[in-house]
Amino acid sequence: MRHHQNPPHRTRPRRLRWIAAAAITAAAAVASSTAAADARTDTPAPVDVAVASYAADYGVSHAEAQRRLDRIPSLQEILASIREAEDARLAGWGIDHQGTFTGWVWLTGQQPPSGSAAHIADAHPDAEIRTGAAHSRSELLAAQRGLFQDIEPTGHITDGPESLAQVKRIVTYTSIDMRANAVEIGIDPALASNVPGDLVDPTPVAVTDEALIAKIAEVTQQFQHQIKVAFVVADGRDISSFTSFAGGEAMSGCTAGFAAQATDGGAYGMITAGHCGDDGPNETKTFRMHNIELPHDYGWASVNADAQFHHIPAGSSHVLRDDYLCDTATNWYCDISRNIARSNMMNDFVCHTGKNSGISCATVVAIDYQPIYAGACRSSRNDVTRCNQVFVKIEGTGLRGCKGDSGGPWWRSSHAYGIHMGGVNPTNDCNATITFAFFSAIGEVEDFLDVEILTDGNVTIN
Repeated sequence: MRHHQNPPHRTRPRRLRWIAAAAITAAAAVASSTAAADARTDTPAPVDVAVASYAADYGVSHAEAQRRLDRIPSLQEILASIREAEDARLAGWGIDHQGTFTGWVWLTGQQPPSGSAAHIADAHPDAEIRTGAAHSRSELLAAQRGLFQDIEPTGHITDGPESLAQVKRIVTYTSIDMRANAVEIGIDPALASNVPGDLVDPTPVAVTDEALIAKIAEVTQQFQHQIKVAFVVADGRDISSFTSFAGGEAMSGCTAGFAAQATDGGAYGMITAGHCGDDGPNETKTFRMHNIELPHDYGWASVNADAQFHHIPAGSSHVLRDDYLCDTATNWYCDISRNIARSNMMNDFVCHTGKNSGISCATVVAIDYQPIYAGACRSSRNDVTRCNQVFVKIEGTGLRGCKGDSGGPWWRSSHAYGIHMGGVNPTNDCNATITFAFFSAIGEVEDFLDVEILTDGNVTIN
């Protein structure tokens, strides 16, 4: 159900987790009819921003964009069933949006798929199984995880060539490119001078495209005998976190993500990005939202999720809404009905709300993104440490993001996808398109903070 700000109070039982594809389809139909009823009695809903953005990105009509977006949840469930049947040979999966709309699973080797997997694909014209991949996904993840493992944090070598220590200084992220069946390594040559103790100006300087291309060729050559799987070195310049009672609204220096409750039936409050604080796991900073102080409960930029939770004081009678701002032009809010598993996000089309850049949408291109820029993640002991391979990367022609957007919700069709962490915007122009962005998957956020996002109506904090 969609509605304007200050909706009438309502209460519903706590959420039920929907699993079966049939249940998803039925729920979507109910939600559609409910939205239609609201539209007859309330202000007409604006054009769905995801539909309009998808149509522009992929050159299809609004009707075709709507059909495809409606199909994605059940198509992801179909791909998950094929992946389960072919786990030993799994190389990757995704959805083709250009041209024919097709979900695919890629397997290693040339042998045909198993009978059970083939039966699933044969039953769905928009799903297919591809063979011939050189590396399994588990091999790619192991290679990604093993990068620089023999190099101490100070940059000293315990095993391997000296050049790898220099390369580590300029790597800003890694991820798995499932379409290319390769590990992707992002570099920023400007960071070569930004190392404590070096007798140089620590401020990174701009790197031209020509210099980047030359450095990519050099790094590729250095890695040739170090990485045993296919890999590609990519542009990783200017990557940073966007530091800065419904999702998408301003929350101190950042943007509020989703409303949530502690899983023990305790406090209600709001989620935002963990790096918006400044003291890691020792953070105690109170944030403000709508001029109300929200004390810090738990969270920081951890290895699995960049998130923190702030509770709304008991007895305040404030209303916490299971909504997010989904149209900034009309101040329109949408309900959250469920969250999406990270494994079902590959090549999905998702949208983000940031308090400074507004709303923009793009395509998920990696679900195993690993930020490696300085200070991206911290351990529970407040040590700077390696992030895990569990963040989500997004690319698109209309994508925007700038400082202050951190913590904002990633969403589509009343489904929660994640909490905004950062992206590429060297000029910090909030109206400019950016190369890519990345977020903490909502499942990892809930597990880290030990909360559940609200999906079953508003709650009055008594």
